Amino acid sequence: MSKLDILIKDFNKQYKEEIAARGIPRIETQKIPFSSPRANYMLYGGIPRGRIVEFAGEENGGKTTTALDIVANAQILFQEEWEKEIKDLEAIDKKKKEQQARLDYLKARGAKQIVYADCENTLDEEWAQNLGVDTDKLILLKPQSQTAEQIFEMLLQMIETDEVGLVIIDSLGVMLSAQAYEKTMEERTYGGIAAALTLFSKKAELSCTKYNCTLIGINQMREDMNSPYGGMITTGGKGWKHNCSVRLMFQKGAYIDERGNELKRSAESPAGNLVMINIAKTKVCKPDRRVGFYTLNYDNGIDIIADTVEVALKYGIIQQAGSWFNFVDIDTGEIIADGEGEVIKLQGKPNVIEYLEDNQYLFNEIYNKIKSLIN
Repeated sequence: MSKLDILIKDFNKQYKEEIAARGIPRIETQKIPFSSPRANYMLYGGIPRGRIVEFAGEENGGKTTTALDIVANAQILFQEEWEKEIKDLEAIDKKKKEQQARLDYLKARGAKQIVYADCENTLDEEWAQNLGVDTDKLILLKPQSQTAEQIFEMLLQMIETDEVGLVIIDSLGVMLSAQAYEKTMEERTYGGIAAALTLFSKKAELSCTKYNCTLIGINQMREDMNSPYGGMITTGGKGWKHNCSVRLMFQKGAYIDERGNELKRSAESPAGNLVMINIAKTKVCKPDRRVGFYTLNYDNGIDIIADTVEVALKYGIIQQAGSWFNFVDIDTGEIIADGEGEVIKLQGKPNVIEYLEDNQYLFNEIYNKIKSLIN
């Protein structure tokens, strides 16, 4: 064994972790999916786990709604993972000491928890439930007079319990640093929460990786006062941006009616709108799908069927010729027929959506096929 190999072995023994090794190990990035196949298509499966993610953009752009959608799917995912690991460990006849200890720990801990720091004190319980969130199982942090530093410290301690799988901060822009909190209205404060957020994101990046916890920071846009050309920037300084593995920029898109048709901005009673998403940064997948959207219905939440149709068109599962649409079995290349043997041919995208709403079996087949293709 060479001197270098001995040194590597000593490092790992000293820190009780494999911090040094030869070669680059393949890391499989786990994801928390969106409900929308269109959003999953953009990020090759969803939000990365064990990383820091930023949702930023204009007001009313869909940031909080998207975060709540991630919360709803994470609750299902964490429960399924916990049940599977329990089942796998219980199936072992002769358990090793560490396996039995792990089983006892999991039973006492339960599924991983989700922490929502509602710094704006505006979280709508009814809307969250409408999006699928089990609000009774959500750990809600509602700061009153706490500074940014105190909130960050509480969140770090929660992550390091290894019992939290997802943390949402809503939002960074309203947090107040200790320096600003102590000053009067007449005194100016420079830097905002930049220093505190930079230190927090450095610590959180290590803790999130170690405990496989995802941190989503919802951020606001501000006018760039330092630029002679104007423009908009996010709050919190550059350190936070650097430590984010993914940064998504949100913007409110076109209004839509009940059938998904786009309306003018002056429409009085829209049924929903498109949520436009731009990938400003990604370190977990190819940046070749930078701009996208998902469909938001004000009554039912995210329109999964409408977004499934959009992605099915990209993969060729649904084929379009002018205003006419067919369903295709991409494994055989054959056009799908109905129960009576007639080829399914529909005019207009709204009719395609309506047909899938009425034929749940076909929709499930298309949805699951898209899910496997994306992953």
